[in-house]
Amino acid sequence: MKHSKALHRVCLLALCLCASQALADARLEARRHFRNGMSLIAKKEYDEGVAELEQAYAIKPHPNVLYNIARAYQDAGRTEKALDAYRRYMTSSPADAASVEATVAALEEKQRALDAAAAPEDKSSLPMPPPPASVQSQQQLATLLERLEKAIERAESVPASGSSAPSTYVPSALPQLGESSSADDGLVPYEERVVTASRRAQSSLEAPNATTVITAEDIRLSGAQTLPELLRRVPGADVMSLGVGSANVSLRGFNQRIANKVLVLVDGRTEYQDFLGLTLWSAIPIGLDEIERIEVIRGPGSALYGANAMLGVINIITQAPGSGPRARFNVTGGTGNSVAGSFLSHGNTGALRYRASVAYSQADKFSRDYGSNRPDIVLRDPDPDIGVRGARGTLSAVYTFSEDKQVGLSGGAYRFNTEIYPLGLLRNYYMDGLTAYAKGDVELGPLKLKTFWNHISGNAGPQYEPIGQRSLALELSSNLFNAELLFARSFQLAGEHQLNVGVEGRLKRVAWNYLGALREEIHAAAFVQDEWRLAEPLSLVASYRVDRHPLLDNGTPGLAHSPRVSALFRPWEGHAFRISAASAFREPTFLESYTRLLVPVQGVPGASGLTTGNTSLRPERLTAFELGWRGEFAEVGMDWDVALYQNRVKDLIALSNFERLPPGESYDPATGNYLIGRSRFVNEDSIYTARGAEAGITLAPIDGLGVKASFAFQTISSDLEEKEECGPCSQAPQLKLFGGVTYRTQTDLEFGVDVAFTSSTTWIEREPTASDPTRIELNSNPLGAYTIINARVGYTAVKDVVEVALTGSQLGGAHSQHPFGNRIERRVYATLTVTP
Repeated sequence: MKHSKALHRVCLLALCLCASQALADARLEARRHFRNGMSLIAKKEYDEGVAELEQAYAIKPHPNVLYNIARAYQDAGRTEKALDAYRRYMTSSPADAASVEATVAALEEKQRALDAAAAPEDKSSLPMPPPPASVQSQQQLATLLERLEKAIERAESVPASGSSAPSTYVPSALPQLGESSSADDGLVPYEERVVTASRRAQSSLEAPNATTVITAEDIRLSGAQTLPELLRRVPGADVMSLGVGSANVSLRGFNQRIANKVLVLVDGRTEYQDFLGLTLWSAIPIGLDEIERIEVIRGPGSALYGANAMLGVINIITQAPGSGPRARFNVTGGTGNSVAGSFLSHGNTGALRYRASVAYSQADKFSRDYGSNRPDIVLRDPDPDIGVRGARGTLSAVYTFSEDKQVGLSGGAYRFNTEIYPLGLLRNYYMDGLTAYAKGDVELGPLKLKTFWNHISGNAGPQYEPIGQRSLALELSSNLFNAELLFARSFQLAGEHQLNVGVEGRLKRVAWNYLGALREEIHAAAFVQDEWRLAEPLSLVASYRVDRHPLLDNGTPGLAHSPRVSALFRPWEGHAFRISAASAFREPTFLESYTRLLVPVQGVPGASGLTTGNTSLRPERLTAFELGWRGEFAEVGMDWDVALYQNRVKDLIALSNFERLPPGESYDPATGNYLIGRSRFVNEDSIYTARGAEAGITLAPIDGLGVKASFAFQTISSDLEEKEECGPCSQAPQLKLFGGVTYRTQTDLEFGVDVAFTSSTTWIEREPTASDPTRIELNSNPLGAYTIINARVGYTAVKDVVEVALTGSQLGGAHSQHPFGNRIERRVYATLTVTP
């Protein structure tokens, strides 16, 4: 029996390892075959080179691969095969269709001439000589023969490629990319493309910031259940989960409860909630299966995106309408009462393309803060075991009038229940709410108009409160209206320039009983960016943005300026060195500006601490310097990114220490509470300096094997505080490591495992003293290092139709990622995906 089991295991292993073909990172594998093919073609080994190009196209279709195949056959003098490849290329409706049609016409004439010359001569079947033709007929025949001879000469005059070095043929024109376009539709096949770094499609080698791209294939193979889980693979990303539905994400330090220094976008629409200054990750109304890719800009982005892009930008780009399956069903079940189901549909009718989705999900908390039998605690949360639950629906449509003229409309709603861990003395809150959005895009050549509306409303409050204590339950309604006009054009002036100019207006309205009356703010901004290709291999990028905020000048309207300058040096193909300097800022939130909140003191009935806002706050400021090297070795399927940086942060907004109030101000008649003291939002005097190094590498050395690894080291210091008293210094983990391996086979099996390590931290939090609850002090809470292990096994039961997967999450030891958070434990999920 033991021998039989061992034999079965050996057979299974052999089946996996000896598969005829396997795919890991499709882009890198296709690029490896493409580059090898072009190298062979340059050596005039046309058959072997074209075979490599065909394999690249089979892995990941790209129209320019067909163009290169056609040119290779044309250079080899194989007119018939060149014509076939050109015709395949033309089915993609390329922008250079007119010039390709002319080439095809010339080759067709040449082929007809060759066919005629090769036809055997059979004199026995020759007809009798015709009667003498008229002079006019003879002239017409002579003209026709002359035109045919000239066409043959034109076809034969096309130069053949040299053999000195590999080269990539590219069409003379390609359409520009929008934010939802495929990441691989650039001029060079399988080159990684980004749109977030410069607000236009470009190679990641040209990006002026350190960038990381997470593809749809990365998402699927990871088995991740949430967006923050995916971001652990980003070098320098600080991901902190306090519960199933509560996560905070920062870049290059400064993470906290209510992380507020990274701008999160979905197709360019902000998910930043201005009333509190956070991203509600569990309430973003899209599913992981709708995402085309996630672009992470690691570094300041205020020069293009304005407020709150202080430490970086995370742009979640969804699939373009009409680009996916007509129907896809996905069902997931797992431990912790985890249940999820979704339906996704793409379609098109003529010039109209659409994407629609509906979904439901829920999962229990990892743990509850209090037991059910506590006599001194009352439960306020209507669903105390639920960590996250929600139902959503979205619809996106695009109508294309012509190549550069289109209109897009999208919208969605999400009814959700989740948890939030606020600042200061406040602990775990529940939120039962609704988010909704509507978005419109108009593209008219170089002009683009983008508009959107964001809404969030609901009821929230502490999940647990002491019996007899005044409740902090709240009602919230927030609406944001935004319009942005963009203009882009390229021109020549002492080199090539790519100019982008934009103006923006925004209206914010927040009704929240923590703020008192309805609050309204009007914001405006303008930006300009010029990318100047001075001379090969040097290019310069200069950006500048000015934002108008109604309170920035000591409580009156003021301006925030955000410049950025970057230089890129590309001495060799596939390598780019960059140096940049930039400034960025975060604006005060509605809570920080307007709040007046009495926080009850636990264990002391009738006593509260007063927290107030401050309309004279200055924006938080960042000055950043960065050196970077991005490179690739496509022949072996490798690319990497290395960055060294220094960030100088000042005017951080935080709660002041509690100050005792004079006797005349120590009683609040509206609530009948005694006020133990007051704390208000202020700008800190300390200046913080963060220095760090980051590196990330992706490998696809052989078909089937994919390897990803990243490293980040960081230190933060203060000019006024010792490290043990400096929250930003001790709360940022010095070392973060990530490693992941995937293996895919044509035997329909997939394997993946990833490991993330985070070093120890010490969290400094405000807490009442044990001896006197009316005294509030800062306490140090050490937190040990932890390792997260996730694994996935997938099997395609019916090719392109039915797929099943088993995923293990948090397979390392149980741990906490914040002193006030849940103890995070292992969960296992099974997923069924059907694409009929």
